[in-house]
Amino acid sequence: MKKIYKSLFILAVLFVSVNVALAENLAAAENNPDLNNLLFLPEETQQNTVEPQLTEQGLPEPDIVVNEKLIELSRAEVWAGKKFKDIDNFVFQIDSKMLDTLATLRIKEIILAPGSKMAPPQGMQLGSNIYEFDFKPQADVKMDKALWFSIKYGSIDYFRKNIYYFDQNKNQWVGIEGKINHGSKKITVNFSLPYAKVAILEGIDIMTEGVASWYKYKNCDCAASPDYPKGTKLKVTNLKNNKSVVVKVNDWGPDRSVHPNRVIDLDIVAFKKIASKSQGLCQVKVEVVGAEKVAINQK
Repeated sequence: MKKIYKSLFILAVLFVSVNVALAENLAAAENNPDLNNLLFLPEETQQNTVEPQLTEQGLPEPDIVVNEKLIELSRAEVWAGKKFKDIDNFVFQIDSKMLDTLATLRIKEIILAPGSKMAPPQGMQLGSNIYEFDFKPQADVKMDKALWFSIKYGSIDYFRKNIYYFDQNKNQWVGIEGKINHGSKKITVNFSLPYAKVAILEGIDIMTEGVASWYKYKNCDCAASPDYPKGTKLKVTNLKNNKSVVVKVNDWGPDRSVHPNRVIDLDIVAFKKIASKSQGLCQVKVEVVGAEKVAINQK
């Protein structure tokens, strides 16, 4: 019997020792986390880190409609391409002689609720309110980019600004190629969807390192950049082989809502000076060399 008690005593001591050691290891891990095993949210899920406010029914608080207009359009107004300025900072227009039908147009001006699913992606912020338009022709007509709209921005500069529409199927903002008129502080786009929620988004930070791709455009030492206006000269250096090329910005892109790690799109001529065409992509560093006189339109 004494041997049994002795064995139980030894097991109890060992059990306490093991638990003390585990507790010490856990405390050490909390103070010195293993950086190789940390988990990070993927970039596409980082856009909405604010917890949404809930209603009494437990549903997310809806976004706030601050202005709304419903307009009945005659066939003559639609055919003539009437311009609508019923809501401040947003102008909607139908291309003239494109549609021959009666129609209705509903426009809403929206402010986001905290934690809204339409919150801008990481690294971007709203440069305007959100505008929702719903154009409903009575006849079955082909839109084919028959619509135009423009949104005004309030800040003094136009760098890193673009109009985006919210893709409700993917829950993400998608860029639309447009033209900036800095004199009027507005961006104008030609669009084919009769319904959309649109806004100006602007980049908060300038990317200096990331992925470069190539595309055929002008066959020159030129590039597309979402960070710098046309005319800016940039030195692009391949981080793996240290080869570099100086390019002139003559286009807008890439769309970082689709390619968040893409820093620049190089013309094929410039890309082949720092990497093989078959490689397709390469890691680069981008530095400003100089800028010529900035054009009014960024795109």
